[in-house]
Amino acid sequence: MIKLLDLLIEQESILISRRSPEERQKNYLIATQKKIQQYIKDGGKGDLYLKGTPITSLPQGLNVEGNLNLQSTPITSLPQDLKVGGYLDLENTPITSLPQGLTVGGNLYLFNTPITSLPQGLKVRGNLNLSDIPITSLPQGLTVGGNLNLENTPITSLPQGLTVGGGLDLYNTKITSLPQGLTVGGNLGLTSTLITSLPQDLKVGGDLYLGNTPITSLPQGLKVRGNLNLYTTPITSLPQGLTVGGYLDLENTPITSLPQGLTVGGDLNLQGTPITSLPQGLTVGGELYLQNTSLSKNNTIEQIKTMVPGVKGNIFI
Repeated sequence: MIKLLDLLIEQESILISRRSPEERQKNYLIATQKKIQQYIKDGGKGDLYLKGTPITSLPQGLNVEGNLNLQSTPITSLPQDLKVGGYLDLENTPITSLPQGLTVGGNLYLFNTPITSLPQGLKVRGNLNLSDIPITSLPQGLTVGGNLNLENTPITSLPQGLTVGGGLDLYNTKITSLPQGLTVGGNLGLTSTLITSLPQDLKVGGDLYLGNTPITSLPQGLKVRGNLNLYTTPITSLPQGLTVGGYLDLENTPITSLPQGLTVGGDLNLQGTPITSLPQGLTVGGELYLQNTSLSKNNTIEQIKTMVPGVKGNIFI
């Protein structure tokens, strides 16, 4: 009885066809292609999730109402005029370029791709994260509705008229100047860049980070709605009409004076500077930090309060 049972099991195992890895991959690709065709037949509604599939290309005329996830696929190209209503995820793919007419309604993820350039007129309504990829330039007409992250890229310049609805992060890039007409709705991060000046018509809706840069001057009439960080820069003076909505950090700079009528909405940090006097009409909405200055060595807190009655917070010497 046991021998007969063993014989039946052995015969059954012989009848079962064992697919090779190549056959399984081929069948997986066929199933994925059928999934895409069914998605198109259904009117391109909802998300198209293809993460980790063996897909290498997509059909022309594809429109995705929701998100398109191609992360960790071997895809090498996208169809012309592709429109994605949600996010487009191309992380960990070998794709080297994007098509003309591409529109992305959400975020565009390109982390760990060999992308070196973007198409003219690219529109991304969400965030565009290009950090740590070998991109060397941005196209004319690029519009980013959210944040644009270029941290740790070899990029050296930005296109004229660039508009970024959110923040623009250029940390640790080789950027030396910014284009005329640049508008940044959120924070502008220039820390550890080679930037030496800013354009006259620069608009920053959030914070402006210039710490650890060789910048020596700021444009007349600059308005920063958030914080302005100039920590350890070689800046020696500030322009007339400067307005800072948040804190102003000048710690360890060689600045010797401040402009008349300077208004700082938050704290003003002058620690470790050679500043010897404070201007009439100085307005500080937060605290005033004067440690390690000649002002702190030669004056009491009460004397400084008399000099600058416009300081609303505490004065630290």
